[in-house]
Amino acid sequence: MGSASSSYRVIHLDVDGRIQKVVFSRFCSPCDIKELFCTALGVPRLPYRVVPMTGGQLADKEELFQNVLTQVAEQFSRAFKINELKTEVTNRLAMLEKRVELEGMKVVEIDKCRKDIKKLREEMASRNNSNFLEDTKKLTPRRDVPSYPKYMLSEQTIDALKKPAFDVWLWEANELCIHDNYKNNPFHNFRHCFCVTQMMYSMICLCSLQEKFTQVEILILMTAAVCHDLDHPGFNNTYQVNAKTELAVRYNDISPLENHHCAVAFQIFSQPDCNIFSNFDPEAFKLIRQGTITLILATDMARHGEILDSFKQKVDKLTTQMKSTSPV
Repeated sequence: MGSASSSYRVIHLDVDGRIQKVVFSRFCSPCDIKELFCTALGVPRLPYRVVPMTGGQLADKEELFQNVLTQVAEQFSRAFKINELKTEVTNRLAMLEKRVELEGMKVVEIDKCRKDIKKLREEMASRNNSNFLEDTKKLTPRRDVPSYPKYMLSEQTIDALKKPAFDVWLWEANELCIHDNYKNNPFHNFRHCFCVTQMMYSMICLCSLQEKFTQVEILILMTAAVCHDLDHPGFNNTYQVNAKTELAVRYNDISPLENHHCAVAFQIFSQPDCNIFSNFDPEAFKLIRQGTITLILATDMARHGEILDSFKQKVDKLTTQMKSTSPV
C-alpha cells in the first residue's frame, strides 16, 4: 500500500508477515519506484499489482510497525548499553563542569592574591619612604660581620716562605714512614691526613683539652688523627664487602678499612726507626694502642649513629650529675 505527502512518498511492504516501510521522494514516479524494486530484488520487470489497504488495516499495520521499531530500539539499547553510556557521559560532564568551576575559582583567588601583594608592597613602601623592595637594591645586614683574612701567618712563617730554599716536604726520615703510606687518592691522601690532624690540634687548643686530658690522652688523639686513613685503597667499606676483597675477607666484613688502617699504623710503629712509643713501658703502650684503635675504628660512618647516641646519653647523664651536685 502506498501513501503520499507534499515532500515524500511512503510505501509499506508486507514481507513474510512483517511490515517494511520505504520512503521515496515525491518526485519519484510509479515507474521509477517499480524499476528500483526490480533492480534491488534482481527480478525481471514484470507487471505487478498494487493492492490498496483500507484505513483500519493501515492503522493496524502502523501499530505493528511501531511495536517492531520499539523492540528493535530495546535490543539496540541492551546490545550497546546505551543507558549505562548515557549515565557515564552525564557523570563525566558533571565532573568537567565542576573542574571548570574550580579552575575559575583558582583564577579569581590568584588575582585576589596579586592585588593583596601589590597593596601590601605599596603600604610597606609608604611607611618606610623607600623603595627597598626593588630588585636592584641589595639588603644590608643589621649587624657588622667581621672580615677575617684568608690566612693568618706569623712574621717568622712569612720570612721562611720568602726564602728560596724553603721546602714544604722537608721531613725527618721517620716522619716519611707515615707520608709514604698514604696513597695518591683523590680524597683519602696525605693532604686529608694533614687537614684532620690540624683540625684535631685546633680543637684541643680552642677547647683547652690539654687542661682536662692527660698528656697520654692528647698523644692518643693526635696519633689517631695522623693514622686514621693509612694505606686507604680509595674504595669504601661497602665496595670492599660487596666485591669480597682481601681486606673484607681478612676482617670478616667488620669495618675492613678501619681495621686495616690500625694494622698499618702499628706495623709502622713496630719498626725501630719509627717507634715513637719506644720509651713507654708496656702498660702505657697497651693503653695507647687500645685508645688509638678505638678512635680509628670509630671513624667508620656505619657506626656514626650508634656512637652519637652513646655520646648524647653520656652528656645527658653528666648534665644530670652536675645539676644534682651543684649548690642551690
